[in-house]
Parts: sequence; structure tokens; C-alpha cells
Amino acid sequence: MNIDKNPTEQPSKRTIWRMLGGSLTVATLALVLFVLPVEFKYDPTGFGRLVGLDQLAAATEWTEVEMPEGGVNIVHFYDTPFRTDTVDIPLGGNDGDLEYKLRMKEGDSVVYSWRVLDIDNPDWFYSEFHGHTETPTGGVGEVMFYRRETGSTENGTFIAPFEGIHGWYLQNQSENPVVVRLELAGFYEVIPDQIPTP
Repeated sequence: MNIDKNPTEQPSKRTIWRMLGGSLTVATLALVLFVLPVEFKYDPTGFGRLVGLDQLAAATEWTEVEMPEGGVNIVHFYDTPFRTDTVDIPLGGNDGDLEYKLRMKEGDSVVYSWRVLDIDNPDWFYSEFHGHTETPTGGVGEVMFYRRETGSTENGTFIAPFEGIHGWYLQNQSENPVVVRLELAGFYEVIPDQIPTP
């Protein structure tokens, strides 16, 4: 059995007070040099400005600005939750086409994405994204085209500039039948029975 003949000495009261004083000094320096300039924007020594800590404090400041005026609508609030739909639209070959339509009020919004699931050449697919007023009785309606392109995919957001019918004319110019998958989320009403049942 080994007996420790030199037991560890307990620190004296003087040493303990020195250690405590050193710890308080370090804590006070950290408070004055780092915490006050960053958290409280108070820099009594100028150290925070010298090393750039005042920039950290500045990054947490916010100035409230007014929303833009002049008809710019940033936020719309609705009485109902938004809806989502995923629709597969079959199109025959050799100019098989279909118009997929939504009814929307002015200011309603939709996020959309469509893609042709299987086509050899994207240039063989034509689409128009447009909107028109409800069909007038004995009058003249208005139509607005948002995009006319060839290509096998389109992604976007849309805010209806007027109340009416908005949607996509899709035309498959390839020889083979294709399926277009359309994904929607937003505030709109799908016009029923647009896709013929086989």
C-alpha cells in the first residue's frame, strides 16, 4: 500500500481572495469591453468601436418604414384558407389541346408549376397563359396574354389584374400523346369538367 506522504495543500485564504479578485476583474473587463457595446450600445472605453463590435450592435437596430402607397398591394388577407390542386391533363398527339381555367377575383393570387411528363422535344409543346373577362352577353369581352411560349415546363406566381377567367391553353404538337401535370396553390376556383373523361 502506498501512502501519499505529500498531501495536496489547501490554498490559503489569501490565495482564494486573489483568485476571486482575478475572476471579478476578468468578468468586469468582459462586461465593459464586449457586453456593453454589443448588447446595450454603450461603449465607455471606445474598444467596441475600435474592434468593430459597434457594428454588431448596429445590425440589431430596426427602423420602421411605411408600406408603399399608390396602389401597390403587398399583402392580401382572405376569409378562407388557400387551396391546393394537382391535376394531370392528358393531351393527344398532333395538336391535341385543352384550355385549363381558373376563376379569380381581382387581387387573388396563385403559385403554379406545370410540366409535360414525357415529350421528346420541348419545342413541340406550345402554351399560352392568359386571362379574360367573364363571357359577356351581347357585348365585347377583354383578353390579356401573360405569356406565349414553347417549352415543356413553366413555374410562376400570378396576381389576377381583374376579376375573370385566367388559365393556360396547352397544345401538344408532337405525334405522341402526353400528360401535363399542373400543380396549384392559392386563392382561386377551378372551373369544373374541363378535362374530358376517356
